[in-house]
Amino acid sequence: MPLTEISINNFRCFEGIVISLSPGINFFYGANGSGKTSILEAVFIFSSGKSFKSSNLASLIKHNTNNFMLKAYDGKRGYIAEIKKDKNKSISVELNNNKIVTSKLIKEFPCTPIHNNTFSFADASPDFRRKLLDRSIFIAEEEFSKTWFSYHRALKQRNHMLKNNRISDIYAWNNKLSKDGEMLSKFRNNFFDKTLQEFKILLKRLEPNNIFDFFESISINFSQGWSEENTLIQSLEKNEQKDLQRKTTTKGPHKSDIKFLINEIDARQILSRGEQKFFSILWSCAQHEVLKKHYQIEASLIIDDIRSELDDRVFSLFVELLKHIENQIIFSCIEDCFSSKIIENFKEFKKFHVEQLG
Repeated sequence: MPLTEISINNFRCFEGIVISLSPGINFFYGANGSGKTSILEAVFIFSSGKSFKSSNLASLIKHNTNNFMLKAYDGKRGYIAEIKKDKNKSISVELNNNKIVTSKLIKEFPCTPIHNNTFSFADASPDFRRKLLDRSIFIAEEEFSKTWFSYHRALKQRNHMLKNNRISDIYAWNNKLSKDGEMLSKFRNNFFDKTLQEFKILLKRLEPNNIFDFFESISINFSQGWSEENTLIQSLEKNEQKDLQRKTTTKGPHKSDIKFLINEIDARQILSRGEQKFFSILWSCAQHEVLKKHYQIEASLIIDDIRSELDDRVFSLFVELLKHIENQIIFSCIEDCFSSKIIENFKEFKKFHVEQLG
C-alpha cells in the first residue's frame, strides 16, 4: 500500500525529518552524499526489515547515536508502522502498536526495489534473478513462502546425506524434494509467464525499437533447473551418481534461471551498461505490473539513481514509462532532471530537493 508519510530519525545522515509522500510520483534529487538513497533505503526497510545496500542494520545508525527509528503512515488504511534498531539489539517492528515479525512487512507494505544491483539484472548471477522473481511471488502468492521453505529444508537434508555418502537415506528425500520442487517451479513459471506478458505490453506502448534495435530480437525464457523432458524425481534419480560425486544436488529449482538471449547469444555479451539498465528497469516494472493487474496489490516502486548511464533519448523513454505505472513511485537522481514542462504530464508529482529537507 502507498505510504502517506514517513519520519526518519538518526538514520544514516539524517537526524530527524518528516516527509509527506504523494500516492503518485515522488522524485528526490541532490548531490552525492545528501541522503537520496537513504530515503529510498528507509522505504525499502518498511517492506522488508532489511536494507538493499547493507547487510548490517547497525551500520545505518547515525554516528554518535544509539539507535535509529523509522515511522510510516498509510493514510488509506490508517496503519502506522514503527521500526527501531538499537546497536546491540535485534530490529523491533510494530504495526498499529502490535509487535510483528519482519517477514510480515512485505505483505503490509509491498514494494518493488530497483537499484544498482538490479540495473545489471541480465549480467547478474542466476541466484540474484531467482531472488528478484521470488520476492514478487512472496508478495503475490500465499502458499509460496511455505513451499519455498519446505523445499529448501528438504534440499539441505538431501545435501547432508550426499556429503556423508548415505545413499539409502537419499531416496527418502527424493520424493519430498520433488513434490515441493515441482510446486515451487509451478509458482515461478506462472509468475514468469505473466511478467513476460506485461513486458510485451510495455514494449508495445513505449516502442523502444526507435532507440534500441535489440528488443526486436531478444528472447526471454524461464529455465526450471532440470530437463523439461523429465519430472524432477526422474532428474534426481538420473543424476544420482553426479550428485554423489559432487556431494550436492545438481538439479532442481535452486538451479532455475531466467535466460536472456539476443539472436541466440547471451544478452550480457551484447548489451551496453545503459541498455542493460533500461532493460532491467523495464523487466522489473513488468513484474510490478503483474502485482497490480493480476493480484490487485498496490506495491510501491522505488528506483535509485535513475539518470546515470541513460542518455537523453533513453531517459525520455523512462519518462514515458512513468505514465503507465499507476502505483506509487519513489525515485532519485543527482540532478533535477524533471522540468515543470515534464511534470505537467503527471497528475500527482512531488519533487524534493534532499539538501533542503534536513
